[in-house]
Amino acid sequence: MMKRYRIFLTLIIFLSSSCGEKLSTTTKDESANVSTEILAGTWTSECIDNTTATTSRRTVLVFSETADNLSSTSTNYSDLNCITRNFVISTKLNTLSLGRKSTTDQNQIITKFTSVVSDITLEPITSNAATSLNIDTYCGLASWSSATQTSIAGLTCDSITYKTQNAVYHNLIQINSNKTFIRLGNIRNLASSGYPKTIYTEEYYK
Repeated sequence: MMKRYRIFLTLIIFLSSSCGEKLSTTTKDESANVSTEILAGTWTSECIDNTTATTSRRTVLVFSETADNLSSTSTNYSDLNCITRNFVISTKLNTLSLGRKSTTDQNQIITKFTSVVSDITLEPITSNAATSLNIDTYCGLASWSSATQTSIAGLTCDSITYKTQNAVYHNLIQINSNKTFIRLGNIRNLASSGYPKTIYTEEYYK
């Protein structure tokens, strides 16, 4: 039986099996200010495995030199060690603007940011992944092809409707006091303002 590949986007965008509700309150992770100078560059998550599905993933965030653009690439693997690529979800955000320092309801100190969605794409790497997507008419499409990016902006996939191109995007950034890693907001748990209420525990390192 062909394995069915379920694909969920959480960043921007980002895939995450981390729980956004469980944040430490005993560290100084919430204390640092976020600036464009600090953000500029590449931030990479650790390899995160999903033992239930025997898969794994790793996400790379690339902020432009002035941190006004953000590219997120989340690669999913068909093993537990981030070796064999299966599919890639990429999100591009433009005109990113940092807001003021604030706090979540859990007193986690964060910085809000807004941006505009340039595009969100899904690329099946293997022929098996492409075939599975076509069988399921994933996102309403039956034209998936391996090694080919297809825009899913504005489409509904597995009951999740992704933002359209040029839509405004809200999120949060948290940086630890040593400025060695950042976290992003849980975009599955939004306040009426459109910003996430909580922060994912997943960390991205330079």
